[in-house]
Amino acid sequence: MQTFICACLGSIWWICITGVVPSAQNRYFDVGNSSADPGFDLLFTSNLQEVGDVHIHFQNPLPSWLKGTLIRNGLGRFEFGPRHVKHAFDGFSKPCAWKFYGNGSVTFSTKFLYSDSYNASLAKDDIAPYLMFQGVEPPFNEVEKLEALVHGLDNMNVNVYDFYNSFENKSEYMAINDFWKIYQINLTNLATIGPINAQLPNNPGSKTLEFLSFLSSSHPLPEMGTSYHITFVSTVSLVPGIKGSITLVRIKSAFVREEIANWKVDKVPYMHSFSVTQHYAIFFASPFYINVLNMLRYAEPIDSLDWFPNEQTTVYVIELKTGKVRTMKAENVFCWHHINAYENEDGVIVLDLASPESPGFVKSLEMAALKDVHLRNKIIRRSTIKRYEIDVMAERVFSVRFVSSPGMEFVQELEMPTINENYRFRKYCYVYGVVLKSDHLHLSNVTVVKKDLCRPNKDRMWYVPYHYPVEAWFVPTPGGHEEDDGILITPVLDGPNRKSYLAIIDPKTMTTVNSATLPIVVPFTLHGRFFHNVI
Repeated sequence: MQTFICACLGSIWWICITGVVPSAQNRYFDVGNSSADPGFDLLFTSNLQEVGDVHIHFQNPLPSWLKGTLIRNGLGRFEFGPRHVKHAFDGFSKPCAWKFYGNGSVTFSTKFLYSDSYNASLAKDDIAPYLMFQGVEPPFNEVEKLEALVHGLDNMNVNVYDFYNSFENKSEYMAINDFWKIYQINLTNLATIGPINAQLPNNPGSKTLEFLSFLSSSHPLPEMGTSYHITFVSTVSLVPGIKGSITLVRIKSAFVREEIANWKVDKVPYMHSFSVTQHYAIFFASPFYINVLNMLRYAEPIDSLDWFPNEQTTVYVIELKTGKVRTMKAENVFCWHHINAYENEDGVIVLDLASPESPGFVKSLEMAALKDVHLRNKIIRRSTIKRYEIDVMAERVFSVRFVSSPGMEFVQELEMPTINENYRFRKYCYVYGVVLKSDHLHLSNVTVVKKDLCRPNKDRMWYVPYHYPVEAWFVPTPGGHEEDDGILITPVLDGPNRKSYLAIIDPKTMTTVNSATLPIVVPFTLHGRFFHNVI
């Protein structure tokens, strides 16, 4: 039995979508008739069309070094037959890919992930009973709810990774969610290869009916100096009085996992992401706990997560080499996305988070609210970047706050953070992200921002009225000497023209330097990455 709990927040913005892009100008906020939000409805409208390797044309020449595949995972379908999903994060997975051939030629593809749940829904022309974040309308009956619990989560719509298989000397590409189960895909044509339930590492009790091992992360991280990745799996006890556990895991291939450490917890926290440094993995276990009884009662994870705003956050710091676990306490803080972490020369860990005020924002992203301009503008979105310094030997956590650039305070409210991945584990200065409701009035007012963590008054932004960007991925210039040498790539929806385009942004100036219209509109994507020299 598996269970779906929250897909990622950040993950909700905003989708591969096209048109000819004007250069972004200094913002200020021409609201105009933004209450109409032209084209915003396309973010949550099914597009059943699939295309393969359609040539797209950029307005200007591309850098000769830009060779590889940008792939993003996200949502493509919200209904089958008489039923539709109630929450945006339950949209069926539909990855999209852009191949940059290194000679100026670029192609675009998009195809549904043909998971067991998608195939079953296709066969019956109705949403099949699998576990979802917030269920469906009309709702499943009691028998179907039981079926959903048995089937568990099957919709891998959040992220895409490559796990290097050191045994066979090849990369394996995976569509993933916050669960142990994943789906292998063919990066060349986006074909679905099939599900993988890797053998669990040694975890006493996890294979019995009294325990469920299912929660993991949509954001595994590379292990420095190796070809491996680090993730975790949480084991929930179904027996009152018996503790659950968290296992830190080394991914040696999509099929082979190794236990680094295992520790018991009174309550199992929901964690979407975590941090890794040269020597440590760090978890911020916020008091956001899985309520097993509610899961069994309602079969809807949205009603099975309990938030305790007055409790402290537990911080776990695990040595990667020895598996030693240190437990500390920090202020009450919640985050969907860790940004980066590194170790200072004195051994102190510096760790940055994108922290919303509470988990409540994601719960508000229901389809009914997102499709109603008045309801969505009432959604409260408060977040900020927070830095923590962790003295490992003293087992103490200190909070640090950043200074905002005057007049650009909203930059610090970013979500969907990305960095120059060459600076993973290292001291760094720049984080890129998306700010929703950046005018504090309209949820559809979306800005791509660059936060300078090292220097005040150096924050930058990209904004085009009624254009809706998603997470921007940083592709570094080979041999670049500065941290922001490279390009940002983000899909954007041109609302007034109801088209999608791929924008290339100069990270230094945060202005559009290139763009290409896509052949179809793509509903919003959540996360993705650029695979260098893979086409």
